[in-house]
Amino acid sequence: MSEVEEVQKQMKADMEAFKEKMAPMMEAMMSIKEILEANAVVVAATSVVAKVNLMPSSDLNQMNHPTSDMVGKDLGSTDNPMM
Repeated sequence: MSEVEEVQKQMKADMEAFKEKMAPMMEAMMSIKEILEANAVVVAATSVVAKVNLMPSSDLNQMNHPTSDMVGKDLGSTDNPMM
């Protein structure tokens, strides 16, 4: 067998070994793709629901920034250096 034929034979063997090693990785990547596609559907559905404003914005603002019960009350002196 010539040197070129030997190199070609080795390259074929290397390619087969590479394919065998890649198969499980490709399967894992396809599984990840399926998960990402399923999550994209969930995100799209969530986005549609989020666009529907079920609560007036004033109520949302009140929930995010509640007023303190301490407004207007005397909290004592701030002259104490220990505080």
